[in-house]
Amino acid sequence: MSKCTFFSDFSALNRKDAGSWVADCSKLADEALKNSSNKTRLLGNLLVLEQYFHTLELGLRQNNEKPLAVAYRAVSMLWDYLYGEIKPSDFEDFANNLYACVLEYMVGEELTDEQSDFYNKNFPDETVNSLQWEILSWASYLLLELTAIHGGRLDFDEFEEYDFIDFVQIDEMLNGLSDACIDFAGVSCPSCMAKDVLKAIEEVYQTPLFQSVVCKVQKSLKDALAAKREDYGSLKNEYRQCSILPEELAADYLKY
Repeated sequence: MSKCTFFSDFSALNRKDAGSWVADCSKLADEALKNSSNKTRLLGNLLVLEQYFHTLELGLRQNNEKPLAVAYRAVSMLWDYLYGEIKPSDFEDFANNLYACVLEYMVGEELTDEQSDFYNKNFPDETVNSLQWEILSWASYLLLELTAIHGGRLDFDEFEEYDFIDFVQIDEMLNGLSDACIDFAGVSCPSCMAKDVLKAIEEVYQTPLFQSVVCKVQKSLKDALAAKREDYGSLKNEYRQCSILPEELAADYLKY
């Protein structure tokens, strides 16, 4: 792991350290919040997720579309849990079924009859873009982590050992954004060969565009660390109006 901390000034890092920061982001976040409760860790995830979700909303809005109701429901459940309004037993069936649909999309996992019914009720016939699936994956992942932490029913063995909310989905988001920012920031990438792409991504880390994304992620976790229960509502309202990318790039990001 690099010598950086999660809250290091990313814009001041050299190429090597910036690459290390991105590669180790979830581990650095874990270290920064190691003494924090799962509610604080969940809040940190949610403040980043809300910005990613709003990017989806902005992109779809340009075509007079909006995210699926199931996406709003999944994120709303996470906030309701944070507020203490629901417990994991209230959403464990939903979480397991939603994650099964995510796996069906990502790796072709076969659905059971119950899962198929859930899919047919919650997903339209038209194609759902990959960014929306990423958000559904992130939300279902957090819901299942909470289910595991509280000893609820799990249909997926990979969640059984969870004791703490993690930050792996932030890693996934940053990886996708770094690829897209090659084009968005006008970074030269002569070919799709690994060496050219890796060099271009190193250059992306030095651009104001990607640095602003990292700054937003860092601020999210900093605000989560400082938040009290009475701050949750104002933070939710603040972050759900923010986009992880500039608004003018949202529609183009949906194409990745």
